[in-house]
Amino acid sequence: MKKQKLNQGWCFWKESHEADKKQIDLPHDAMLEEERVPDLENGNATGFYPGGKYFYAKTIYGEEAYEGKSVIVEFEGVYMNSTVLLNGEEIGGWIYGYTNFYVDLTQHLRIGEENELKVIVDNSLTPNSRWYSGSGIYRDVNLYVGGKEHIVPDGIRVTTLSTDPAVIRVETETTADAGTEMICEVFWDGNKIAEGRTADFQTEIPEAKLWDAENPNLYTLKVRLMKQDIVIDESEIRFGIRSLAWDAEQGFQVNGKTVKLKGGCIHHDNGPLGACSVYKAECRRVKKLKELGYNAIRYSHNPAGKLFLDICDVVGMYVLDETFDQWKLSQTTYDYARYFDSEWKKDVQALVKKDYSHPSVIMYCVGNEITDTGLPHGALICQEIAGTIKSLDVSRPTMIANNVLLSVMAKKMAEKKAAEAAMSDEEKRVAEEKTVGSQDVNNVLTLLPKIMASITAENQEALLKDVFSHVDIVGYNYGELWYEKTHEMVPERVMLSSETFPCKIGSNWKRVEDSPYLIGDFMWTAWDYLGEAGVGLPFYGSTQAPFSKDYPCLTAGCGSVDLTGYVESQGYYTSIVYGTYKKPYIGVRPVDHAGEEYTVGKWRLTDAVNSWSWPGQEGKIADIEVYSIGAEVELLQDGNSLGRKPLEECRAFYQAEYRPGRLEAISFDATGNEIGREALVSAGETEKMTILPEETVLKADGEDLVYINILLTDEDDIVKMLKDRKIAVAVEGAGSLRALASGNPETTEKFSDSSYTSYHGRLLAIVQSNGEKGTIKVTASAEGVETQTVELMAY
Repeated sequence: MKKQKLNQGWCFWKESHEADKKQIDLPHDAMLEEERVPDLENGNATGFYPGGKYFYAKTIYGEEAYEGKSVIVEFEGVYMNSTVLLNGEEIGGWIYGYTNFYVDLTQHLRIGEENELKVIVDNSLTPNSRWYSGSGIYRDVNLYVGGKEHIVPDGIRVTTLSTDPAVIRVETETTADAGTEMICEVFWDGNKIAEGRTADFQTEIPEAKLWDAENPNLYTLKVRLMKQDIVIDESEIRFGIRSLAWDAEQGFQVNGKTVKLKGGCIHHDNGPLGACSVYKAECRRVKKLKELGYNAIRYSHNPAGKLFLDICDVVGMYVLDETFDQWKLSQTTYDYARYFDSEWKKDVQALVKKDYSHPSVIMYCVGNEITDTGLPHGALICQEIAGTIKSLDVSRPTMIANNVLLSVMAKKMAEKKAAEAAMSDEEKRVAEEKTVGSQDVNNVLTLLPKIMASITAENQEALLKDVFSHVDIVGYNYGELWYEKTHEMVPERVMLSSETFPCKIGSNWKRVEDSPYLIGDFMWTAWDYLGEAGVGLPFYGSTQAPFSKDYPCLTAGCGSVDLTGYVESQGYYTSIVYGTYKKPYIGVRPVDHAGEEYTVGKWRLTDAVNSWSWPGQEGKIADIEVYSIGAEVELLQDGNSLGRKPLEECRAFYQAEYRPGRLEAISFDATGNEIGREALVSAGETEKMTILPEETVLKADGEDLVYINILLTDEDDIVKMLKDRKIAVAVEGAGSLRALASGNPETTEKFSDSSYTSYHGRLLAIVQSNGEKGTIKVTASAEGVETQTVELMAY
C-alpha cells in the first residue's frame, strides 16, 4: 500500500477548552503543555506534570482515487485510552499507550467530501505511570492507501534461517484472492541479488553481508502484488541478515560470535521535546550512546517506536524491547493493570509484528519488576506471555527483568493480608489503631528489614523458579549479589544484569566479562529523563535523602548523559569501563560544597564535574576523581605530582587545595608505559557567549531539527561553571525555536519559553525547520555578555 505521513495540519484542544483550539503538527505531547502542579498526587513520577483529556481533529478529503480502495490509518503511539472517530462515528481506538494500531477508514470514508478524523485521548486518570509518560499523539500517524487486494501493513516478515550459507525466508501477508502473483526482489546497493515469486519462499543470498552492531548491513526487499501482469500493490522494507543463539556455555551469540551486551536503559521521552518521537532527537541519542561504547539499549519499560528501531537498524545498536511494567498487580493507581486481562495479548502481538524484521531487536522482555512474580498466578502469566511471543517469533529469546525485592514483598504482603483476614474483629480493631498513615507504606516499612534479611539465592530460586522456567534468559535488576550462587544451583541458566546501579558498573562488568552465562549489563540509566524526580540528585547538608524529590525537581538527575545530551562524569566512567574512551578523565566534586555532608541517589555515580574553574573557592580542599583504563594514574597540579596511584575498577581518588591553574592526569599500563593524558585548565576572567550548532544544514521539511549548544566561556572557550545567566534565544527566517533546556534537574522554567537559565555554563536550543527553504538566523543574548548570532541553512 502507498504510505504517507499524516502528521501536518491537525487541530488540538483540551477538554472544556474548545475555545483555545490551535493548529499543530504531530508528533505532539499535550502533557508538556500543562502547568506543573507542585502538590500533584504522585507528581514526582511525572515531573509534576498532570494528565488530561485531549482532542485531535484533521480533515481528510475523500479523493476520487480512493473509490474502491482500502484506506487505513496507523497510529504509531498514542498515550493513552484513545478513541478514533470519522465524521462523528466511532471506528476504532486503543488503550495501551505504547503499541501501534490501525484503523480502517474504508467503509466510512465519504468520497468527494471532507471527512473529519477525530482522536480523543483520555489520560485524565492519573497517576498511571512510574515515569513521565506524556499525553496525546506523540508518534507518527500514517495513511495507507491500496487496492482491496493488498499487502497488509507490517505484513512482510524476513527470517534468517542460516548465515553460512546465508538463507532467508520471506513471508508476505496479503488480502489477495486466488489468481494473484507475488514478485519479491532482494537488493543490495541498488542491485538485485535474489528473488522469489510466492508469498512464502526461501532463498540464498550470495556473498551475504551480515548485520551486527559493528557492521549494520541492511538489504532492501521490494514486494509487488500482481494480477494479470498489472501491479496492484507494492511494499518495501529494509532487513538485516543475522542469527542469534544463547546458552550458558557460549553466552549470547550474534552470527556465531559471542557478544557481551554493553547496555544502557532509557525511557522514551526526548527531554525538552517531551514524549515526541522525532527523527533527529532519536538518532542523536542512539549515536551519542554508541560513541560512548554502548552496543545495546533496553527500552524501559514499554515497547519502542518504529522510528527508534529504524535508527537502531541503521546505526547498529542492539535493542531489548519490553512489553509491560505491570501485569495484574498495579504499580500506580490507574495504570495498565486495570486493562491487563483484556488487552495484553493484542499488545504483545502488535509488539512482535512491529519488531519482527528489525535486526536490531535481539530480545523480548515479558515484564519489568512485576510484583505478580511473587504470587502463584505469576508463573502462569509469564508462561502465557512468553508462549504468545514464541508462537509468533522463535528466532529471538524471551526474558524477564525481575526485582526480587518486589517479588518477595508481594509474597509477604499477601501473607500479611491473609493473616489479617483470619483475625477476630477485636484483633483487627487493635491493629488498625496502631496504623498511622498509608497502610501499604507502613506494611512496606515494617517488612523491609525482614525482607532484605530473608533474600538468599536459595529462597529466591524457590520462590521464582517456576516464573523463570518460562523464559529463555533471566534478567536480574540489582541482583549482582546472587549471580555466582545461582549459577551453581542452575548452571544451565543464561542471566542478564538487566539493571545496575552506576556505582556497581565497574565490578559488575568484570563479572560479565568473566562469566559466560552472564551475557551483559544494562546500567540505569544511560540518558537522563523527565520524571522519577531527583532519584539521582546530589543532596547537600545531610547524608540521608528521600528516594525522590519535591517540586520543582523535574528530571531523575541520573543519566550518563544529561537531558540536553551533555555527557556527564558517569558517562565517561562507563565508557572507560567498556574500554571505549582511552584517555584519562578528571572529575572534580563541586568545590563550593567542599567539606559539607552530602549524598547522591543510588542511581548516580558521582556529583563530580569536568571542571577546574571554581572562582571564590580558593583554599578549599577539592575532592578529585580520575577515571582511566590501565593500571595506574598520576595527577599533577600545576606541574607538581600529587602522587601515582593504582586504578581500582578504573578509578583513583585525590585531594588538592583549590587554586586556579592546571590539573593533568596521566595513565599508565601494567608495564609503566604511558597510555594517555588529559588536562583541566581554570577559566580566565573574561566572559563571552559561544554558540555551537551540532549541524548547520537541515531539511526544509517542517520536521528536521538542529541542536545548538550555547556556552558561557572565557576567551579560550573554557566553560565557566559558576557563571549561569538567563539567555534569550530568537529565531528568524526558515525556522522556529522548538525548545530551550539545560541540564538542571530542578527548575520552574518551561522548555517552550524564549529564554532559559544556563546550568553549569551550558544551555541547549533546539531549532526546527518551518518547511521553507532559506536561511535561519539564531541569536542568543544575555545581560553582561556580547550577543551572538549563527546562521543555518534549510534546503
